[in-house]
Amino acid sequence: MYIKNIAINLVKRFPDQFKYNDFQHNKEKVAELSDVSSKLLRNRIAGYITRYLAVQNKGKTSPPISG
Repeated sequence: MYIKNIAINLVKRFPDQFKYNDFQHNKEKVAELSDVSSKLLRNRIAGYITRYLAVQNKGKTSPPISG
């Protein structure tokens, strides 16, 4: 629960800083924007952010054109 709270809080505070498909970028941003000292915790937060944004982005795609 702690990881999810931090991740969602970071996404809400810095919505334009994270990418839904780039874990490496998100890992660097978590290190930059938070005071997480543990590599394991940083990676888990970045992984959750990546997955969270991918799920959020999935609903925003336009439906296929049928006809």
